[in-house]
Amino acid sequence: MRKRLSGHRDERGFALVYMAAVTTVLLLFTGLAVDTGRAYVVKAQLSKAVDGAALGAARDLNSGDPHGEAVRIFNANFPAGYLGTSSVTDPTADPGFYSLTTDNTTGVNTVTVTASAVLPTTFMKLAHFDTVNVTSTGSATRRMVDLSLLIDVSSSIGSKWATVRAAAQAFINSFDAAHDRLALLTFSDGAKVLDAMPASRGFNKSQLISDVPATLPGGSTNMVEGLYRAWDELRSVPSGTQSGVRAVVLFTDGASNGVPGNWDGTGIAKSERTWDFPKNANDPDNQTWDQPHIDGLYDTATGAQSPAYSAIFTWNSTPCHSYTVNAVNSTWPKYMPTQTLHTHHRSTGIPTSFPLQTNLLNVNGVSQSTKRGLVDFDATAGKFPACIWNINNAARNVLEIIANAARTDTGDYPIRIYSIGMGYLLQDLLGTMPEMPEDILKRISNDTRSPDFNSAQAQGKYYYAPTVDDVAPAFEALQSELIRLSK
Repeated sequence: MRKRLSGHRDERGFALVYMAAVTTVLLLFTGLAVDTGRAYVVKAQLSKAVDGAALGAARDLNSGDPHGEAVRIFNANFPAGYLGTSSVTDPTADPGFYSLTTDNTTGVNTVTVTASAVLPTTFMKLAHFDTVNVTSTGSATRRMVDLSLLIDVSSSIGSKWATVRAAAQAFINSFDAAHDRLALLTFSDGAKVLDAMPASRGFNKSQLISDVPATLPGGSTNMVEGLYRAWDELRSVPSGTQSGVRAVVLFTDGASNGVPGNWDGTGIAKSERTWDFPKNANDPDNQTWDQPHIDGLYDTATGAQSPAYSAIFTWNSTPCHSYTVNAVNSTWPKYMPTQTLHTHHRSTGIPTSFPLQTNLLNVNGVSQSTKRGLVDFDATAGKFPACIWNINNAARNVLEIIANAARTDTGDYPIRIYSIGMGYLLQDLLGTMPEMPEDILKRISNDTRSPDFNSAQAQGKYYYAPTVDDVAPAFEALQSELIRLSK
């Protein structure tokens, strides 16, 4: 009987030992599951924090403090002591947290953010695993930018100039002075390069900001020459070193109204221009006319007028031979040049002349030379007469022709054109068709909202600023679009 009881005690002892071992193993596996789950959650949040920090820093490369933005985003997404972590990378002090590399050949900045956290274990301490180290790395790329900023400084901007100037300066300030390239140009009677496009990486940000004119220079709207020179500045960057984003940004408050050419036979590019017509009811600043003038000639670089004359026409919606010329100086050129002339440029191989109209581009789905064509060709002279109909149409035609040439220009990356139009004139019906100037800006920008959008070319965008208070938001929206493209 005692032997039997002893056997039972042995069996019970073995069962207790067995249960203890099994319980220990179960606790270890439970601990592994619990602690592994916590580590997984910490890893996921850490990855989210470094990815967000890298993206934010890349987006903020142009602001001058991408590291600070990375720190802010990381701390917001991975606060101290998250899920019981005992320590985490100090983003302000750890040199391994943030790094920026630049590939000058491909025009790409790469931001890398790396962080680690220490997670104390619970059940895994039974196996002498007191902590788990979690590390994560995030990276984001940002293409660098070559940009020509082209600003209308014609007299019609008037008292709005101070606000426009401040918005343009803020836009310039948003770019990376160390890696992006910017050129600053203005246009009115002529087109001026205030700051040329640098050949090497970077630009003098403070200089460009201060070079935006403090007072409005004034004059007309030789947008054709302005766009030509802005394109020329982009082309001046040597092939093989151009940035991943190449763009012209054009700001204006009106319509193209000047035609550069060899008007007086001197071989010096000058522009003849018309006033805007016909008179519109929506014209509080009296910028439209039923008796528009032809003025000229203006040097396409300096804007100096030589010779000075003014031919006054009565607009009656009919071609040249029907116009009444009220007054004219004898120096007025009677005929249009056969093509434009551009004698101010610095890039190699840029065309120096363009036709005054083409059937290769469309205006609202119809050939440009048909929809907005020149009229009353003089077979004897072999030229079109220089009346307001032909000058106005040519000023708009050539603008679109040059924009098309810029968008098809061969380079490391395609050129995009963005435009901002300010004020009521952009939506007035002007010219011979008549048409809204903003429709022309949509066309030169290759905006998807234009009926003549070309899907084979780089897409740009037109931004409308109804009032001067809308100019800064328009520049900010455009900057956001450039950031999106550069990712």
